[in-house]
Amino acid sequence: MKSSSNSRKTQIIATLGPASRTKNMILDLRKRGVDTFRINLSHGSADQHKKLIRRAAESGADVLIDLQGEKIRVEGAHPSLPLDLNHGESVCLRATRSEKKPSHPQIWVGERVDFSKLSIGNHVLLDDGNIVLRVTKVQRHGAICVVESPGRLLPRKGVALPSKALEPVLLTERDRLSLEELKGEPFSWTAASFVRNAKQIKALRDHLRSMGSSLRIMAKIEDSDGVQHAESILNVADGLLVARGDLGVSMPLYELPFLQKKLVALAKRKKKPGVVATQMLESMIKHQRPTRAEVTDVANAVLDGASAVMLSAETAVGKYPREAVEMMAKVIAYTEKKMK
Repeated sequence: MKSSSNSRKTQIIATLGPASRTKNMILDLRKRGVDTFRINLSHGSADQHKKLIRRAAESGADVLIDLQGEKIRVEGAHPSLPLDLNHGESVCLRATRSEKKPSHPQIWVGERVDFSKLSIGNHVLLDDGNIVLRVTKVQRHGAICVVESPGRLLPRKGVALPSKALEPVLLTERDRLSLEELKGEPFSWTAASFVRNAKQIKALRDHLRSMGSSLRIMAKIEDSDGVQHAESILNVADGLLVARGDLGVSMPLYELPFLQKKLVALAKRKKKPGVVATQMLESMIKHQRPTRAEVTDVANAVLDGASAVMLSAETAVGKYPREAVEMMAKVIAYTEKKMK
């Protein structure tokens, strides 16, 4: 990863999106401290991705493309999204839209969910756990759930299900297509999402080689399977990313701080990049200043020895992308200075 500053060891990764996709903004963020720009392939078209990759590369930064992997996202609903889900209300999760008149609001989550593997009482988390559903009835092509934690459901939000209900895939067709569409574009890292074992990294590596590519692979650890197999995963990957958003919905939140330290220490021991991501300066999506806890969180990632820290929605859709990068750079620089 290229550094924008000779005075910082810990690098900054910033996600590009509607708030930061112009050429001038990208150049400004680069000047304020961004070392690598992340482009999330879960949103937007191939043409939009190509344009962003080229603009980011022209700024002199490294570019990381983030494959969707096997993450399940809300594909639609009846009535159409956004959909307000109220406490105690029953909803139906389905693979695709039913032709029958629905007795409950439907939420469509795609074909890869095996609903027969769900059990009554299982929890399904939507939008990083902001909305919680509990399974009350299992059907052949769906499940009836009751809303335990209400909220407004927006398009393309993540769906966290018990891993037993997901059909295992080494490399999804969507990811294959994305890599083929972006072949030859100037990016140097690809992030593999929801990595559960080393076989997935090997499959991605083989596919890249078949395309004549030697791209470096960043393995995102996002669930308990990934944590369990982290060492064997990192043996075949080029780096590791602690994806605290999905980790926080697949296991108890109070386990996250220890897991972060453990995974960053593993990356250091293997002499490979270890990245900490998600909600680092979350309040700066709407506010010009971060919370004290967020500043402490960034500093602790530096103290743990993270190779890089990542901004997600803060720079992709936030009101203050410049200020978020600037604040992160200041926290890193001060913390590193005090560590000497």
